Amino acid sequence: MSSSLTASAKSLGSFSLKMRHRAALTTLLLLVFCHLAQAGDSDCVPSSSLPPVEIGQPPNVAGLKSQLRYYKCSGAYERDFSQVIDQAISYIVKRTEEIAKGNTGVKPAIVLDIDETSLSNWAELQADDFAFILHGPCTLAKGDPCGDEAWEQRSEDTGLDTLRLFNKAKDLNVAVFFISGRAESVRKATEQNLSKAGYSGWIEIMLRPSKEGSVEQFKTAMRQKIEEEMHYTIIANVGDQYSDLRGGHAEQVFKVPNPFYFIP
Repeated sequence: MSSSLTASAKSLGSFSLKMRHRAALTTLLLLVFCHLAQAGDSDCVPSSSLPPVEIGQPPNVAGLKSQLRYYKCSGAYERDFSQVIDQAISYIVKRTEEIAKGNTGVKPAIVLDIDETSLSNWAELQADDFAFILHGPCTLAKGDPCGDEAWEQRSEDTGLDTLRLFNKAKDLNVAVFFISGRAESVRKATEQNLSKAGYSGWIEIMLRPSKEGSVEQFKTAMRQKIEEEMHYTIIANVGDQYSDLRGGHAEQVFKVPNPFYFIP
């Protein structure tokens, strides 16, 4: 009798364990399904045919492109991006409180980059398969390349979560400057695009007048101008490239993710 009860207990325990495993697996599958559904793209699945990484060789570029697309469509990019914006908002709230208590006459400002910081060029990146094509038309027709100059003139970049930071800065009476490596020739289109994306009430948009010098040198000089000639204190500088952030003239820097391209 005792042996029979022991066997039954073991059987029930084994059955219970199996049921818990099945429940855990079902929950995991539901989470994966919900994650993909939230991405809003029925084709957003990681590739099952990526080439393996071979020892001593860089990763295959086709595999990298697939990973970049999945990073974007899965929602991971937006989540990582928003985490940085949350940090920046928390910082400027705290910093403006300190300035108000100190009553030091400080004029606080923040600096924002534009491309892949305030506006997204995802449509262009997809049309060009992550290549950079400077000249030529941009029709966005399937299979056609998209020239960067023509794309910027279209004013069709979509807004990014940086708009939350922009609006919070305005609420706190913090001046906002845009500093971009874009050319002066696209100033009107850039202003229109920012407005379409919801940005309004900035102090100034500083664009690169020529290709002389590096992007980092230009942006550093513009921040220096804001501080030394316009007498603002830049409490935060936000960009997607290290060249946006190096060079000083900002109390704090925040780098949003951009694995799609690099600007030295």
